[in-house]
Amino acid sequence: MSEVLAVATTLGHLDLYDTVTLESIGRIDGLIAQPHELAWDPNRRLLYLTHTYRAGGYGEAKDAGHEVSIIDPAIPVVIEVIDTRPYLAPHDVEIDPVLDRLYVSIEDRGGHNGIAVIDLTTRKVIGNIALPEANCHWMAITPDGKLAVTAHKEAGSLTVVDLGAGAVAGSIPCPGGAEEVDVSPDGRFAYAATPLMAVDVNVKQGAFNRRPPGPGTLPSRILKIDLATREVVGELAIDEVLCALRVAPDGNFLVGEVFFPDPEDPDATPVPGKVHRVDTSTMTIRASYPAEDFPFTIRCSPDGSTACIANLMSGTVTVVDLITDTVTGTIAHHAGGGFGGTHGLAWIPEGDR
Repeated sequence: MSEVLAVATTLGHLDLYDTVTLESIGRIDGLIAQPHELAWDPNRRLLYLTHTYRAGGYGEAKDAGHEVSIIDPAIPVVIEVIDTRPYLAPHDVEIDPVLDRLYVSIEDRGGHNGIAVIDLTTRKVIGNIALPEANCHWMAITPDGKLAVTAHKEAGSLTVVDLGAGAVAGSIPCPGGAEEVDVSPDGRFAYAATPLMAVDVNVKQGAFNRRPPGPGTLPSRILKIDLATREVVGELAIDEVLCALRVAPDGNFLVGEVFFPDPEDPDATPVPGKVHRVDTSTMTIRASYPAEDFPFTIRCSPDGSTACIANLMSGTVTVVDLITDTVTGTIAHHAGGGFGGTHGLAWIPEGDR
């Protein structure tokens, strides 16, 4: 059996694709509103899918979601829904392989800020790790399950969490805020895409526009952070807006660069993005790949041979061969003009489905 890519769209469905043929092999329609991020549980062979908002996007949602769907991809069907209340707007979701828990970032729309902790046996929320900054959006867990690093969009720092103690262990200055974060396979380093992605919706174009930088706006860059000292030990400047970031199994990372149409041109068409593969030892770009409109999420195969990029606006997934550094295909997940909504990705290894 081939390996499988799970793709969630905020428009309300989840698809399964054969990673060799890129053909659809299953779909779940009618999901709870605004599916966002996915995590794969190899022990139980299940997917966990967060539902962040009922409508709108970050900073504009009228109502917050409060669910994590549990999906059996072998059927495929939603087998249970975890209610995260009183913790609202669950966003990122990560498996703790040591304590056998699910950690869910909470965007603080209900007054409860932090990381909701879910017992994977009982499928119940058993606690919350309070954080000093609001809007816990992205997070990453070290491979040994001891630490989490969280990013809080606007906040000028990242938070380091001791998961065993269920408490904050420290913070890392990150002026300008941050988008996605990830950690190295050996747990020594964290990487953060910064600053906050400042965009506005252009209704006439049906597109996002980059917000004009104000006084003191910092340039786009990726920070390399030593988790032992909590110090920035390297950085890489990128011209345009950054969002997606994922460390590959070889220890290097991929980062998505977003380009925007001219806000004054009503006939402007979407501008394809790029994904860069960065050598973390030198913090230099070793390869770049063309993506489509708004590369938003990146995930890699466990063997490090393939990367998949969810393009939020175009509704597609770009597939990259990391051995040959070439784009090998595109999945037309929800293509066809307007907002495609392609968002969460999860790779299901061979034999796990």
